[in-house]
Amino acid sequence: MIGLIEKYKKFMISIIIPTLNEEEGIAKVICSIPEEIRKISELIVIDVSTDMTPIIAERLGAKVIRGAKKGKGWQMRQAVKESKGDILVFLDGDGTHPGQYIPKLIKKLKGANLVLGCGSSKETKDPEMRRYFELWNVISYPTTQMLGLKVSDPLAGFRAIRRSDWDKLNLKSDEFEIETEMNIKAIKNKFVIEQVLIPNIRRAGGFAGSKFSKNPKMWLKIYTMLSEYKKEKDKG
Repeated sequence: MIGLIEKYKKFMISIIIPTLNEEEGIAKVICSIPEEIRKISELIVIDVSTDMTPIIAERLGAKVIRGAKKGKGWQMRQAVKESKGDILVFLDGDGTHPGQYIPKLIKKLKGANLVLGCGSSKETKDPEMRRYFELWNVISYPTTQMLGLKVSDPLAGFRAIRRSDWDKLNLKSDEFEIETEMNIKAIKNKFVIEQVLIPNIRRAGGFAGSKFSKNPKMWLKIYTMLSEYKKEKDKG
């Protein structure tokens, strides 16, 4: 860990958390980030909440940016514009992403362009969350197959990428499909994509999955994007 801090202390890390009414989870997420990482990072919460999320985040030391419109993709892109770090780390504010794994993602980034924090049954102790992840694997299987990625969760929102590589992707998505767009463009740019296995954690508030997993419109957008990519790939 000491070596990690020494390596990156001159290159600030921007930790970006897009939030929409996550007052039950945001404190857990922020407090899970190791102090030694906080010291060399700026913590940005890009928020479109109507609850206490921004107040809690601000009290815990985050820079809170109030988003002009809803949409995870738009929030991520806007936060990057206002960030300063050479390394960008994204995680959700609902408590499903363990901030203590950030050092592992950053370490893995040494030999990669994009690192995903992917849920794994092996890392998960909660039996219900193991069953949920098995179901999630079935749902997301077409994504894995179409992209050909050797990761357990290609739709993972927990990610680390260098700013220089983020800029190359020129992402446009405004909503949850941004991770799929990122994957597709990373593949087209011949990026090295790696994973760090993390436990599947129950979302704050009790529901096993995320808001995204209950959104059929987002699945349609994602599969449409994937289908277009596959057609383009088959032609090429």
